[in-house]
Amino acid sequence: MPSRSILFVLSLSHMSNHIIMMLIPSMYINLIDFFSLNAAEVGLIFSIVSFCFGVGSLPMSFLYNKYGPKKLITFSQIGILISALLVSVSNNVLMFSLSSILLGLFASIHHPVSLTLISETFDKNIAKANAFHGVFGSIGVSLGPLISYFALINYSWHYAFIFTAILNTFLIPLSLKFIPNTKKMDIISLKDFNDSGQNSILSIFFLISFVVGLSFTVFNTFIPSVFNLDFGSNSNSIVSGIMLTGFIGQILSGYLGDKFDRIKLLSTVFILLIPLFISIIFVGKTLIIFVSVFLAIIMYSIQPLINSIIKDITSLKIRSVVFGLNFFLMFGLSGLAAYLGGLIADNYSFKLIFPIFSLLFPIGIFLLYLLDMKKRVKA
Repeated sequence: MPSRSILFVLSLSHMSNHIIMMLIPSMYINLIDFFSLNAAEVGLIFSIVSFCFGVGSLPMSFLYNKYGPKKLITFSQIGILISALLVSVSNNVLMFSLSSILLGLFASIHHPVSLTLISETFDKNIAKANAFHGVFGSIGVSLGPLISYFALINYSWHYAFIFTAILNTFLIPLSLKFIPNTKKMDIISLKDFNDSGQNSILSIFFLISFVVGLSFTVFNTFIPSVFNLDFGSNSNSIVSGIMLTGFIGQILSGYLGDKFDRIKLLSTVFILLIPLFISIIFVGKTLIIFVSVFLAIIMYSIQPLINSIIKDITSLKIRSVVFGLNFFLMFGLSGLAAYLGGLIADNYSFKLIFPIFSLLFPIGIFLLYLLDMKKRVKA
């Protein structure tokens, strides 16, 4: 199977995943009004959905070795289709929450499966392949608010999820045709991690994943709300354009990640994010657009670097499990940031969330320093 076809279909599926994960944040204010909730309560729902999006990736890491990517990716897309339709007919908080959780669980399959397959398919240009995959994720992040805006203006928020279901009806036959079934490997055990001699490296890396996940959750969840309060009904189209610029960061980090030290590049990214997060509370309506564009570019440069670092520090046999744990931390546990951010918004403001969470990045820089030291010692 041509590697380009595999990458393209995986990237389309990635786009669908990120459309899904941006629908609730881009409707944050509207869901507060529709269900008569406060910001913390909507944040709690999104936190639970994010947790399921992360925790669902854990068994997929093991199942990859047993069933292969074709069955898992197709199963994910069929599940997304069904659960998106269930969300689209939800008219009470309980049904919306349960069907959204189901949607998160089916969507959780994609990342560990697709990134493991990409790491198996591409070798020398792994950062560029991850960047291409990531660019489609950025397109999905930008389309999410745009789809929400179109649905809210013309119909209701329910129709955004109908579009997601329709998209997946086209993805299913593409996956059946182009996604291969890789050679099955033995189910891994804890002994495989002990044999790899990389436990301390992985422990530090997983802490970095958690830092990255918290910052991504804050950015993706609350930037739409900040713009909604500043720009009203036009905010989703503005946010969509801002999120689309994230593909620039994906391309840059894919190019630079194949040429320079990835850990040092990620440290530089964290340094740049500190003043940008802090500035959100100080800038006015004009400057916040420019700040947010730079934020999107730099935030989305992280993913190709993280995914490529995983390839650098793992053996093939445990890689799918490490990808799964990585996404559990990035999208599962880090979903806590949505609830904490909602509490801050209820008591203070949406903008204050960003300078508070900027404290994560110095911690991340220190952890990257430790990771680099451990990696050098192991080498």
